[in-house]
Formats: sequence, structure tokens, C-alpha cells
Amino acid sequence: MRRLAASVSESLGIGSPVLRNAAKEGWNINRQESNGQWSHLEYIIEDGAIDVACTCPVALQNRTCIHQVFFKRQDVETYFDCLQQASSQDSQASIFVRQRVPNSDDVETMFSVKSKTQPGLKGRALVIHKGTLPSAGIWRCSKSHSGAYKCLHIPEAKKALRALIGQDGGDDEEGPLVAQDVLVPSRPLATLSRHGAISYRPVLPPVSVMLPTDAPMYPRPPPFRDRPTQPLALDEFSTCNCHGVRTLARRDGKNVINDCRIYTLFNGIHPAKIELQPCPTCPEKRHRHIGPDLRELGLFNYNNSVIVSHELLDDYTICYATSETPFSSYVAVMDHRYATVGATFMGEDLFRAVWFAYISVQAFENDMGCSLCGPCPETIIWDGVTVAFDKTQLSSTISPPTERTAEAFSRPLVRNLRGQQLITDATLRKQVRQVIKSFKVDSGHVSVDGDGLETPEGEEEEEDAFGELDAGVVGDITRIDTVYQKLTELCPALGMLFLEAYGFIAYESKVRPSIVYRSFFLQIAAEESILQMVPPPSLTRLRDFIANPHPGRLTSLLPIPALFQLLRLREKFEGLVPIMVWIADRASSVWHDITVDDRPIPVILPTDGRQPDWRLTGTFYSLAQIRYRPIYPKLRSDLKKEDSARGGETCGKYYSEYGKKSKTGGIMAGWCTHSVCYGFHCIPSSEGRNDVFSAMVTRWPVAPKRVIYDFACALGPYCLLREPEFFKNTHFAIDDFHATGHTKCSPACFLYEYSNADPRLIAINSSAGECGNSALRRIRKSVSYMTQERAVIYTKTFLSIWNRFRMMKKKL
Repeated sequence: MRRLAASVSESLGIGSPVLRNAAKEGWNINRQESNGQWSHLEYIIEDGAIDVACTCPVALQNRTCIHQVFFKRQDVETYFDCLQQASSQDSQASIFVRQRVPNSDDVETMFSVKSKTQPGLKGRALVIHKGTLPSAGIWRCSKSHSGAYKCLHIPEAKKALRALIGQDGGDDEEGPLVAQDVLVPSRPLATLSRHGAISYRPVLPPVSVMLPTDAPMYPRPPPFRDRPTQPLALDEFSTCNCHGVRTLARRDGKNVINDCRIYTLFNGIHPAKIELQPCPTCPEKRHRHIGPDLRELGLFNYNNSVIVSHELLDDYTICYATSETPFSSYVAVMDHRYATVGATFMGEDLFRAVWFAYISVQAFENDMGCSLCGPCPETIIWDGVTVAFDKTQLSSTISPPTERTAEAFSRPLVRNLRGQQLITDATLRKQVRQVIKSFKVDSGHVSVDGDGLETPEGEEEEEDAFGELDAGVVGDITRIDTVYQKLTELCPALGMLFLEAYGFIAYESKVRPSIVYRSFFLQIAAEESILQMVPPPSLTRLRDFIANPHPGRLTSLLPIPALFQLLRLREKFEGLVPIMVWIADRASSVWHDITVDDRPIPVILPTDGRQPDWRLTGTFYSLAQIRYRPIYPKLRSDLKKEDSARGGETCGKYYSEYGKKSKTGGIMAGWCTHSVCYGFHCIPSSEGRNDVFSAMVTRWPVAPKRVIYDFACALGPYCLLREPEFFKNTHFAIDDFHATGHTKCSPACFLYEYSNADPRLIAINSSAGECGNSALRRIRKSVSYMTQERAVIYTKTFLSIWNRFRMMKKKL
């Protein structure tokens, strides 16, 4: 079972047996996950003995099920004592689970409702409500197939819910919002019964990925392959995996010798003896024992009965990190290997449980960083990958950097700022691009269409822009004249430059403009913010150059490739100075409009130095969290799911290919240019700009110098609008791999535009993140069937192994 909840306890009189009902969630043994099917269980305690009746399908068919056996063998009464109950004996409906739906304002409430005609156990119905108020949301009943309006159990559940949240039973459409103090949490049974393995001390990483910086915690033992001749003895580190603090072995304790099985990689199973000591802390009827840790022997003690060699467990770790190897495939290989020596390997479920317990204590530390790039790389590459698990496995412990917190810093002055383009007239921008599209670029260059899509040279040879004088040609000439007049009104020098490159004479004489002019005017007419073409740090350089436009100072414009290439193409600069002034004035105006709140984001004060457990939060970065993500009350779109169908004149690529309805959004990972991962976080819903923004704001002491991202065209304005001071020295660019998919973005968004002007940027491997993400797809299938906690551990271990291989290969 995964979840268990108490319902109603009834006493049958003084000295009479105690009758108690419970609801429990079914468990898929093969997949090791809950199946979402709840059923009732009732047990009676008489003279210290427990009799159990269950309504699960297995019990109804075979009269015996695992739930009954579990209740009889485990100390169930102590578990029920810690549960909150939201019901009474007089209530027709009992609320046994009430909890927030992850990443939603809705609350899921589960009821156990008595039947008015059949008062026994089989007459009870399970009712589920998902919503905020009794009158809203979705109601479902396990015994009704005719809808909520004809069901007799749902009205009783509504009464119980109204009583719980303080409504009088009338019209509740204007009722109070659900408060946190009326939530009855569902306790995960797995976290109560699974306290880890007997072995608990940190284990060295696999020998093939051991780094010089790894701490030598103990001498690495040789692979354990031979059958031991003596019992595996207790030592000073022997413990029992009790709940909370482990219980150590006592010198005066009574030791016993039990049988155990040692699983090895090549020599099959070794039957052996192990020295144990009954645990004085655990209840006697649980028969728990204190056992040896066995780390120095190269063995992992799972439960004093199953012992596995480090060599075998490390072998699977390397296998799944280097090629797609689900647990089922590896167990099948081991079954064959063991069959050759006349032995049988353990089952898939047991092996999976042992491996996760082992990997939880393996010391994969200080491997989320590159020694060449340092703790805060100047260039960070972000990319999302759909390594996702089912949304039904999302836990309330998930805590990505995008999470809103009560301690968050508020910026009420930040508002949406429309019209950040260099040319504010949308019609004129479109007309400029249409004129450019009517021309072809120089031969010898790659053809780029008017929307920014690269196409091989000569692909459109059948289309002749200078064909017969038809309606299309007349339309082109009219459009050229209109654009020239409007550009002249904005900046006379700009109109003259346009007339020189794309005027009627050039059109009539079939003189194709240089690709430099094409790139410049595409950026002039771009739909992105002017701050994409002229980033804030480049604005000062542009002002300085305008004051002294000397050819020897041309390299100061390298961060603005459109102007740098244009000036380098022309012999005289004087005619272009008014254009640069116009561009600088517009960039300064937009920058002034978005810098409405220059207060720095408060840094989290260090308390005890502890960070939340990444296995529960789904967030792991080499940089600790130093800030909370700010909130922006006046930005209505903030923290909402990204629009995956956005089109129009803005970027048409957006996020349409990411995520599936039944799965989470995958993970967002940050990489340096050497393909070393600096961390990741799970995306509960779908990838968006907020994931990248929040990760940097909450963890980076200073914003990176360059941010490379598939959707940098949208990320740049998103970041600068919210935190202009923090990101003022950051340049956002799209990597070369994803550039061709952005059909409506100007060259100012692409990294290759800047590397064409500045050869120092050629060394940036913009596809480093895609390299790591393509490797992550090896675990996509395995992760899709896992619970949240296991998916996070599995992913983090993969990235640790990947980084270690990269560090050793590149000698980092």
C-alpha cells in the first residue's frame, strides 16, 4: 500500500471488542507505485487478537490479501494514533484525506460514506471531490455510475465538507476559501515503513568514475566474489534501521547467527551466515535485528537477509548511465548470467529497492561543476528535456525555483511594457520585412528568408524577384516607396540608407544588397525588444563611439554586430552617425521605462546552513539557494503556464514540443560550454521562461555574462522586465542547433550573428547542453514509470556519472 487513513472507530460496549474502519490505496507490485484504487478495510481487536476484513479485489476473490497480512504483522495501532481524523461516530460521511493538489489551487478531499440501506463494510462508498468549495469542482463516487446528481452518497459528503470548512449548508458560492488548517494530510505509508537499509555509511563512487577530488573515506576493498568462511560479524558501526535515530549494537547484547544470501556480479549467490543482535528499540513482534554495515568488505547489507556486492550495484549504475538500460533489462541479463552457474537472481522489484537504497548512500559529491568554468560560469546553457514521470506521482514536497513563497520580495511597480521594438509601428515593421523578402542575398552566402529562416543557397531558383512587370512587381515598388517615406520620418539618414540598399534603382537594376544590409534591416524591423539588438552594457559603448566615430575604435561595437558589420562595410561613418544616435536614443528610452525598481533582491540570511532535501524537492544545483523568487503583483501572466500555441509576428517556435498532458514537464538543466551539468530541477507542468529566470535569480550571486537558451528570444525580455538591474550585463542568445526553428526571430537573437563579428565567441560550444540532453533521453523510459522521489534520485545519479565521465575525458 502507498497510503493509509483512519476512518471511524467504534466501541461495541465496555469490555467489548473495538471495531475500526480504514481506507487504503492499492499498490502495483510490478511497477512499485500506487494504482489510485482505494478500498475499505475493517478490523476488530478482541482479547489482543486482530481479525481483518478487506474489500480489495484480491480479498473478495481469494479471501486473503496482502493488506490483511500486513495489518496483522505490523503495529497498526501506533500508526493510527498519529493520524488526524475529521469525522465522528454520528457522521454519515468521514473525511480521511484532504490535501492540496500539487501546483494547483484545488484541494482533493476523500470521504468514506456509510450506506443507509446496507450499514456493513461492503455498503460503504468512496467519494472524491477535487475543487475549492462544495458547490464547485468535480465529485465522483465509487458506487455511482449515473452521475453526481443521482448519487445518494455525494450529498452526505457535501454536508461533511461544509461542516469542515465552516459553511452553514446554504448557498456556498460566496463561501470562504479553504484554509490550510482544515487540511487532513495523507501520510505516505512508504516513508513510515521504509527507513532505508541496514548499511548506512557513505560508499565510494564506482572505481571507473572516481575523481582525484573525491574524499578517500576508506580503503576501497577488492570486489567481493568468494564465499565467506566465517559469519559476517558485528562491529562498532552495526545498527538497526529504526525510525529516526539508528540503534547501535551493544557489547552486552545477546547475539544470534542467521542465514543470509550474498549476491555477486559473476559468481552467483553465496549462502552465508551473519551475526545479528535483536533490536531493543523496535517492537519485539517485528523481529528486527541490528546488523553489520559491511562497507569495508565491499558489501551492501539491505535487510540482514539480502546482501549485495558493491561491484554488482556499481555495474548497473554504469550500465544505465552509458546506454539505455531499464531495471527489467538488467535483471534479465543477470538472470541469464546466474543461470550459467546454476543460481537464480533476485526479482526486479527487490533489485530496484536495493539499488535505490544503495545509491542513496553513495557519495556523489562535488561533481556538479567544471573546474575551468568555475562555480559561476560566464556562459551558461539552459535546455529543457522531457525526462518526465506521471503527474499522478507528483508529491506536495516538489519545490522548483519557480515556487511562490511567503518570504518572497515584492515588486509592485513592475508592469508589462508593450512596444519595446525599435520601430513601434507594427505595419511598418512588416512592410520592411516584405521588401527584404522581395530581394535575394549575394551569391556565395546562405539565403535567409524574411522571417529569419536559413535556407540553402539556390533553393528558390525557380522564383525570380525581378520577373515580368506584373501586379506583384507594382506592389513591391509601391511598398518600397511607402517604407522609404516612413523611415525618413523616423530618421532621414535611415531612409537614405534604405533607399541605397533596397530602393527602386536597386530593384530595377537587379542589384542584390549585401547580406550585411539584410541583417541590419531585419534587426531594425524586428519584433523583439530593441534591448536584444543593443543590450544594456553595449549602450554605453555605443554612446562613446558616437562621441568619437573613429575607425580605430570600431571594435568597441563588437557587441552590436548589426552596426559593427555595417560600419566595417562602409568607408565613411559620418552618414551613419544619425542612425546610431536614433538607435541609442530608442534603446535608452526603453531601458529607462523598464527600470522602475532598482532595489536589489534581498539575500536569504543563513540560519543553520541546511538546504532542503533535493530528493524531496526535485531541485539540485551546485549553487545553494540565496534568494527567494520575487513576486510581481501587477504582472497578471507571472507564474502562469506558458502559452504553447503563441504565434503571430512573435516567435512561432515557443514551447509547443515540450511536455505531455499525462506527464510532468521534464527537467530544466544548466550546462557549461564543456557539457558539464551545474544542476537541474523538475518542472511540474511545462517548460517556460520562468524556469530559467527563477533558477538564476535564486542561486546565481551575479547573473551570467551570456545565457544561451532555445527560447532566448522570449527569455531576454522576460528577465529584463522583471529584474533589469540583475540582468543588465547579460546577453541572451539562441544556440546554433535550435536557430533554424525560429522562423520569425531576427539575427540579433542568434549566437552565430555575434560569433561572425567577434571570432573569440567561436570557441563557445553552444550545443553543449544539447549533448547532455540527448544523453538524458536514455533514461526517459525508465523515469516515466517511477515515483517522484525515485525519478529525482535516478536523474541526479545519471548526471553525476555523466559529469564525471566528462571531467575525466576532458581532464577537467
